[in-house]
Amino acid sequence: MKKRTFSEIRILLLKSLSNSRRTINELSRISGVNWKTTENHLTYLVGKGLVREIVNSPYARIFELSEKGKEVCSGK
Repeated sequence: MKKRTFSEIRILLLKSLSNSRRTINELSRISGVNWKTTENHLTYLVGKGLVREIVNSPYARIFELSEKGKEVCSGK
């Protein structure tokens, strides 16, 4: 299996969030990347303003695309 670049993983995460809000576990399963790596990429995307964390509890963290992230996904 070819190793994916950070950019490829981040684009995949953004596209996964374009459909609906998702937890880290859902995003990890969809992208085929382990939980910790998914969390690290989400932290990066939140810092860039592309993703928002809308729920942060001890049991679940839920993310959605920001307006800037929607623009990136649509190619504007």
